[in-house]
Formats: sequence, C-alpha cells, structure tokens
Amino acid sequence: MNQSLSPHSPPRKRLGFFSRLLDQASAAERYRLVSEQIQHAEAHGFDTAWVAQHHFHEAEGGLPAPLVFLSHVAARTQRIRLGTGIVTLPMENPIRVAEDAVVLDLLSGGRLEFGVGTGGTPESFSAFGLRSDDRARIYAQHLAVLRNAWAGLPLPGGDRLYPAGPQLLSRIWQATFSAAGAERAGLAGDGLMLSRTQPRSAEAPHASLADIQNPLIDT
Repeated sequence: MNQSLSPHSPPRKRLGFFSRLLDQASAAERYRLVSEQIQHAEAHGFDTAWVAQHHFHEAEGGLPAPLVFLSHVAARTQRIRLGTGIVTLPMENPIRVAEDAVVLDLLSGGRLEFGVGTGGTPESFSAFGLRSDDRARIYAQHLAVLRNAWAGLPLPGGDRLYPAGPQLLSRIWQATFSAAGAERAGLAGDGLMLSRTQPRSAEAPHASLADIQNPLIDT
C-alpha cells in the first residue's frame, strides 16, 4: 500500500513562513526579493507564505499595502496559500478591505488567508486621524463590518458587497497579545495568531514565551 494513503500514517505537516520585508534595500528591491522568495518556497513544497503590514516605519517593515503585494505574488504562483500577518484593521476602511480581499481571493483561486489585528505602533494612528487608545473599539467595529460585508448582508444605505466573500469568513485569523483577544478569536471561530516576539510585561520581564502564550491558548 502507498504509505501516503495508509490510515496509520501520521497526518501531513504543513510548512509556512512569514516575512516583514526587512531586506536592506530599496522598497522596490524588497518587494522583488520577497516575491521571488515566495515563488521559490512554492517550488520547494511550502504550503503558506505570510507578509506583514506596516505604515511609515521602514525599520519595522516595508509594506503598507499587503493585498496589493499579494495580488502580484498570486499572479506568479499557483498553489501556495497567501496570508496577511496582519492587516492593521483600525487604520483601514473595512468595506474597501473587504472588496480588495475578495478580488484577491478570486484571482488567486481561493488562496487568501486573512490575518487582522489592532496594530502595534501607537504613533502611526495620528496620520489617520485616530487615537491609539481607541484602537480596540475601532478594530471590533471594523471587523464586524468586514464580516457582514463578506456574508452579503446589507450595508449602511442598503447596498451589498459585490462580489460577496462568504468563503473568507472561515479564513480569518486574529492576532493578539492578550487573553481577552484570544477569547474573542475563539468565540468567533477564527484562527489565532501569536508572535514569537511578544513583549514581556513590567511585572514579568523575564517570562518565557510559553509562560506568556499558554494562557492565551488555554483561553
């Protein structure tokens, strides 16, 4: 019997990678290098590739428009799944994000994994006319609008998203540093995204990653 078909064989492991596009190069060269890296990863059997979104701060990440970038990559790949890790949803118009994500998913043959979060750089919010302290409230509002849009529900004014994206509702990943955020993702049935660089609290500056993240997973 073919071992891959055996009921006793272990489940296939999935392999992916994440990039913040931090090459020491111009923006155009960063995008070219990571695009080629994803194509190379697909050719060697990787299952997923994830890219970050960062506004303004070149040293933290070089990509303000991940859906635009992944559309470019989708045209040059065929199988590998493409993820956002993350879209900083409070800074975005959720209807426009919903539209762009659906178009990307359709053009890529259903390969988009949609990671979202509140955003981590407080000073970035001012340029968008927002206060960093409001990020959690705005995030919750925008995520609800995004879900309704993809589900094809009426939006304010009565219009509905075209094309709708109900297929994306099962591919939402929420990034969080808190137990409350983990609970929110779990209650919604979303994926949970955790960071290896999660900051330590002042009360536990030397806590291990397991000490910090296991309570989130348990929640």
